[in-house]
Formats: sequence, structure tokens, C-alpha cells
Amino acid sequence: MKLLDKLKSYIPTPETLKQSKSLSFLGDVLDDPNLFHLNRRSVSLAIFWGVFIGLLPPIPLHTPAAAVAAILTRANLPLCVAVVWIGNPITAPIIIYVSYYIGRLLLQVEPITRLDFTWDWLKGHFGLIWKPYFVGSIFGAFISGLVSFFASNFLWRLNVKRKWLRRQRKRNPLAKQK
Repeated sequence: MKLLDKLKSYIPTPETLKQSKSLSFLGDVLDDPNLFHLNRRSVSLAIFWGVFIGLLPPIPLHTPAAAVAAILTRANLPLCVAVVWIGNPITAPIIIYVSYYIGRLLLQVEPITRLDFTWDWLKGHFGLIWKPYFVGSIFGAFISGLVSFFASNFLWRLNVKRKWLRRQRKRNPLAKQK
């Protein structure tokens, strides 16, 4: 179980989550041990929700939103809360630019060629910036979440298959090597 042990070392413990101020509104719900199990389904769902919510427009509610999504879908709560930090102050400029670019392509809007940080310029260009950004962030977050879900599911299954083959070879060393 090397993969699970490594994964457990990166995600917050149940005690850490119970002491978190941003998750205190959940109260006794955090006492449910099923929210902390690591299995293929709970991990894949946690990664989906963490990536999806983490790539949405920067709002200060990412962690509570990820916790609620994990509880409602029975995903692994600590992993979901940890993955949501994919959108952090360091990665935010890249995420915002890529979201704007994707939205601009989807809405077929011309790019803004000049930035001017004045109130009049912002009022005149508000729709040209925020509409593509909002559409791109939702589309990009959903696609990234789906890709992450299927990738984690595939990697989990691949890991189980490798362990199964390794056990099979140990039991019968003369078996045909594939």
C-alpha cells in the first residue's frame, strides 16, 4: 500500500479538519468516518471536486465549497480540501489567463490589446474581460475535473492490477511472464 501511504502523508488529518475555522460550520458531520476512507471512488470524486472548485473564479469560499461537495457526494473530505488549493495565489495568474483565453475562444471574442488601469477603461471593457473569463473558467474547470477524475481512476486501477500481478508472480514463479 505504498501509494495509499504516500497519499495519506499529503492530505490533512481528520483532527486538522475538525479544528479548521473555515470548516467549523460542518460541526458533527466531520465525525463521519466514511468521509475519510481512501478507496477508488472516494479518491476520484475528491479529485474531481477539488480540481473543479479550485479552478473556479477566485472566491474566498473554495475550501467550504469543496467540503460541502465532498460531503454531498461521499468523496474523501481531506483530499478534496487539499486538492482545492490547486488554485492558490501562485497559480492564480496562470489560471485566470488560461480561463480568459478559453472563454475568448468559446465566445469568439477579440482579445484585448491594451490594458489601462483606469475606472473609465474598466467600465467600458468590463464585459469584454469578465464574460470570457467566467465562461472559460467554468468550462476549463469542468473539463479539468473530468480529466482528473478519469486519470485518478485509471491510475488507481493500474496500481491495483500491478499489485495483483506481483502477488500472482510470487505465488507461482514459473507462470508465464506477460
